[in-house]
Amino acid sequence: MLIGLNSNSQVLNEDYNREQHMALFSNENEIVATETSISIITKVIYNAIPDGYHLTYTTAFIGKTVEEVEAKMTKKIDSLTNKVSALQISKKDVVADVIALDPIFDFNLDDQTPIGYKVVENITFNIKNISVVREVAKICLDFKIYDLINAQAYFLNSKSVYDSLANKTIQILNMKKKLCSDIGWTFSDGKPSFTKFKDVYYPSEHYLNSYIRNASLYKHHISQNSTINMERKVDVDSYYSLNLKNADFVFNPNSTGPVIQFYYQLNYGFTKKDTEAEMREKIKKEQEKKQEKMFYIIDKNGNLKKVEM
Repeated sequence: MLIGLNSNSQVLNEDYNREQHMALFSNENEIVATETSISIITKVIYNAIPDGYHLTYTTAFIGKTVEEVEAKMTKKIDSLTNKVSALQISKKDVVADVIALDPIFDFNLDDQTPIGYKVVENITFNIKNISVVREVAKICLDFKIYDLINAQAYFLNSKSVYDSLANKTIQILNMKKKLCSDIGWTFSDGKPSFTKFKDVYYPSEHYLNSYIRNASLYKHHISQNSTINMERKVDVDSYYSLNLKNADFVFNPNSTGPVIQFYYQLNYGFTKKDTEAEMREKIKKEQEKKQEKMFYIIDKNGNLKKVEM
């Protein structure tokens, strides 16, 4: 039952994401005009080359004492840091942090004294060039560090990107407004309105995530390191790919490497004044005003006589 509910939830979530994705990046009805109103949608994408990447690996150390674990940890991390320095990665660009410290107990329930300790540590590399990623992975394999848990691109100056997106969006919007004016739609005697939407998609969101599921990475026995179950699971729920043909303009469309995609959308609207309705309302108010003000005079015989306005 739990498996069925989980599978159904994943399907519903994927369908929702697909609908949202289609709604955002569909190019249908980018200009819709009536006699009194018009809406114009403008979409621009910026493919930005990342300034660098944070690669995070995880590894574990087992020893009979905390001191032994710490010695193993220090030796491996120091050796690893020295090795990657040949790739122009400085010591300050390698950060190791302990995320778990677990005691290991024997199967004898009467004895609660740990027979060993396991430390799980994350190692993050600050990589400036994507071409170095492969070499870092190779070095980690040489050090028996196998699990890459995150590869996050970063961009240092997003303000310049958003400025370019805003300027280009306004330029394209004015071109579309001119097209509408050439057809015969006039932007006068009315009120404009607009909404802005922006988002950013990192390379990791464009890739299929693959996991090796392993319920028992370390057995509760020091002499046994790991047991790998080669059952693979592919997660496609968070997979996004912007369709460039649905954008009005794309900065850097020919970028070959993984890019950070900045998405910018402007929804513009203009509603004209309904002059006919205003005229009818004006006449109605004048008539009501005349009806409200009625004057009478008393003639010499004492009779009331209405004065026509």
